[in-house]
Amino acid sequence: MKFRIAEVEVPASEPFKFDALERKPVVEFLRDLIKQIEGPFVLALDSPWGTGKTTVVRMLRCSLEIEGFQCVYFNAWKDDYVTDPLIPMVSAIDELKTADDSTNESFRASMAVVKKAVGPIAKRALKVAIKMGTMGVLDVDETIESATADAASEAASDLIDAFQKEKASLEQFRDELEKAVGKLSENDPPRPLIFFIDELDRCRPSYAIELLERVKHLFDVHNMVFVLSIGKKQLEAITAAVYGERIDAPEYLRRFIDLEFSLPTLHTKSYTRELIKRFEFKDFFEARRQNSTLAYDHDNFVEAFTLLAGMFDLPLRARERCLTRLAVAITQTPRDHYLDPIVLSLLLVLRIEEPDLYAGLIRGTIAPRDLMETLRRRPAARELMASRVSTVLEAYLIAGDVVRERREQVLIDLQELAKVEPETAAGLRARELLDMQCHVSGNWGRNFSIKHVAGKVDLAAKVGDDY
Repeated sequence: MKFRIAEVEVPASEPFKFDALERKPVVEFLRDLIKQIEGPFVLALDSPWGTGKTTVVRMLRCSLEIEGFQCVYFNAWKDDYVTDPLIPMVSAIDELKTADDSTNESFRASMAVVKKAVGPIAKRALKVAIKMGTMGVLDVDETIESATADAASEAASDLIDAFQKEKASLEQFRDELEKAVGKLSENDPPRPLIFFIDELDRCRPSYAIELLERVKHLFDVHNMVFVLSIGKKQLEAITAAVYGERIDAPEYLRRFIDLEFSLPTLHTKSYTRELIKRFEFKDFFEARRQNSTLAYDHDNFVEAFTLLAGMFDLPLRARERCLTRLAVAITQTPRDHYLDPIVLSLLLVLRIEEPDLYAGLIRGTIAPRDLMETLRRRPAARELMASRVSTVLEAYLIAGDVVRERREQVLIDLQELAKVEPETAAGLRARELLDMQCHVSGNWGRNFSIKHVAGKVDLAAKVGDDY
């Protein structure tokens, strides 16, 4: 059993081998779109953080490389400690290699010229940053203090002089970069270089904006296509953090992006099964199949968790977080004891997404039937409410209500409704809930406790995965 899982494997020769979210049609659409683009061009893939953009990017990269495209993958977040993103971006291109030795030699020679052209641009940015950034911060001796005191006036004249030099340097850099990129492909017409930028919306604000500016002003060359992996709302917030709340962030970002594609949200049972497999819960669930009472715990968890996570639109990383907590709950559940997977699924999701509802249910300040009504009113609740999961869930919540008098009154009301209106939808539902009560407590001879299940979830949350 694992408490943390690695990234989804994307084999270079079989990019869709572990495609649990069935992203293949989307990736193939994007691949075929990019194949028709000459560049310069910037394509943005928009989806909130934690929804699997990185895996899509990795699949897309492998798919394009199979087609013979040269691709660069750049994780912006890992390098956002650098003053100027230009340096790691050029370094990422410089690491490319071609299969043909003569082509590779020619590319290396061109990149040597590109790297020399980077020097004046990067040095100017670094020099000004040092001058303006160290004043009044460092505890320095008299000599350095004197030099620092002159920094502000020097910086102003430096910037005037630097403008003309930097303008010429920028032109030289673009020319040399275009030559180098052109030497990567022997095709006629040549295939563009695909430069993937991932995790941009996780960077510190100033670095993210600087990177976009560099893409626009330095890398806008023939046969270069950028694919940005972004969370649009977060990137707009970053823009406002840099330029102020009054800026029209969406309009500002349109300056950098030629085409935006929103990744569709896909929530499937196969992904839940894949998570269970990757967390190595198989032995636990297989052992329970030998007990007729517990035999369907795996299937019940997959069905309930998929429906609930989908209803709350839980990001993929939040789902992984739930499964981390499930791992802790499993350690507290002997193989021949009840796991109560359907109730456990609800509590795992509620504690992350609706902590007030979770706390109210456990304390008894929110009645189980009121909670179910709240869930029914959610926009995406139809699939859950049309399934058997909702009946089982409500029956368990009624049986486990911490307020005894309320629980007994609900059972009396259900019996009356089933008797007086046996043929109506409400009467049939009442009968279903009463029949399920027999399974929850009567026939199995157990006293179901919602607090007992919640105790496992609370323990899991204290282990250290809250962030």
